[in-house]
Amino acid sequence: MAATTGSKRRRPWSRRPPWPPISRSDFEVGMNKALAGCADHTEYRENIGLQCWKLMDRAWYRQRTAVCLRRRWTPLRYAAEFIPVVAAGAGGSLVVHVHGTAATVIGWVALVGGLLGAAINSVRPSVEYGVDLMKAAQFEHLYWDIFYYAMAQLPFDPPEKAASALTGFAKRIEEIAVISGNTTATTS
Repeated sequence: MAATTGSKRRRPWSRRPPWPPISRSDFEVGMNKALAGCADHTEYRENIGLQCWKLMDRAWYRQRTAVCLRRRWTPLRYAAEFIPVVAAGAGGSLVVHVHGTAATVIGWVALVGGLLGAAINSVRPSVEYGVDLMKAAQFEHLYWDIFYYAMAQLPFDPPEKAASALTGFAKRIEEIAVISGNTTATTS
């Protein structure tokens, strides 16, 4: 193996830093450029644009929350697979003092029960892991939908349609937030 001097090799599975959201000042600069050609309802469109930025900020925060929740499940998944097997092995070794057929039956029941417990416990957190992964992806998609709407479509939409677009974005945030894996999930 060749030694690396001064630089760390990044593993593809290592934790990557979060993508930064667009700042309000950068958003306003882009918004002003996008609205430069609009002649009607400029102040109203600027207000809708700022509301879009607030929704983008909320979507970004929820995306980061879902990512952090997903990372928290990993140790639980490993523990859920390991603890029941250890408990079954310990129970089986305690029963060893019973001799004969009864000891064999009790030992096997404890071992099989531990393996079943490990399987059940490892599946439950992985359901929520998948849900958090899906939420993170959907919130990121929503973030960019709002951004592209504000920059490309808002300058040309009639004011009535802009208000309904904001309502639609807010409704999508709610819909994504309540997605659950039918376990003890909470909104993120």
